Amino acid sequence: MEPAGYLDTASIGLVPDGVRRAVDDCYTAMAQGTRGSRLWRPVVERAHQAYAAEFGVAEDEIGFMASTGEAINAIARAVPWKPGDEVLVLHDDFPTVILPWKELGGEVRVVEIEALPGEDRLGALLAGIGPHTRVVAVSHVSSFTGTLVDLDVLGRACSAAGALLVVDGAQAAGAVPVDLDHVGFYIATGYKWLLAGFGIAVVAGRRTALDTLRPSLLGHGNPPPSPRLTYGHLNLPGVYALEAAAAHRRSIGLPEIHTRVAALARRIHQETAALGLAPVARPERMGGIVSLSGVRDVPEAVAHLAKGGLSVAARGGYLRISPHFYTTDTDIDHLFAELKYL
Repeated sequence: MEPAGYLDTASIGLVPDGVRRAVDDCYTAMAQGTRGSRLWRPVVERAHQAYAAEFGVAEDEIGFMASTGEAINAIARAVPWKPGDEVLVLHDDFPTVILPWKELGGEVRVVEIEALPGEDRLGALLAGIGPHTRVVAVSHVSSFTGTLVDLDVLGRACSAAGALLVVDGAQAAGAVPVDLDHVGFYIATGYKWLLAGFGIAVVAGRRTALDTLRPSLLGHGNPPPSPRLTYGHLNLPGVYALEAAAAHRRSIGLPEIHTRVAALARRIHQETAALGLAPVARPERMGGIVSLSGVRDVPEAVAHLAKGGLSVAARGGYLRISPHFYTTDTDIDHLFAELKYL
């Protein structure tokens, strides 16, 4: 892990050396065929335990799939829809949150709404829930604006309306605390803040939500009437990576990581605003991403910062800055020195 100047975790998180070694261990175990199961079964069990503890759910409410997209598509095709049902989404949410619901047939309508003034995504969703809302799908933290949605408030409103809350946690899990008391499904990809690389995602499905499903993506992993979404073999190297990444983050301390990410984001927010740039998310609604709207030429700014050894991203017309616990104060000092020339 060489984090100097790396401020783009929202694109890809830096994978610790221990994760690489864990994947090597996985293939060593698989080289023994069925005899290797004595080695890999405890790793899978520890992965379930680690993410159940991190997300505050039961071990049997944790599953693993290939990606956020696979999981949301599987959920979309497992809900027992009725004529007139609606799915509520934010118009500018990540495509993976919106698109899986659009090809379900004429009986399901996708309702796309705009955030309220001040980038109030939560307020827009609360106002948009109606008598026909069957599912509310949202990013916990917007990949584009960095705005965090209060899942407790939204989840309570969904429960009161009889709607299922499905959350893309790609830009939140590993960076901010996650409370799933009132969430139906929460999916967190491995390759961003969880630091586990591509091809694996954690799917937290609450038992009350799982029991309402009738999966249509089927295989030996979920023969009817099982409500499980995972229909085939696990990506075992991916699970090894997730377990090792969780152990690495626990060795630092999850509360300590959340505190560090929040402090870095607040500093970036304050000091970029002082430079005349315009952070999109308000401090009280911010995750670990700071997106700037006051940059004249975003691609040029990204290229300029890259020449100075700083990795950031252009997303949705914004300059997106996403530190993690491995970001140093020196990195942030360097960032501000370079931003002065934009």
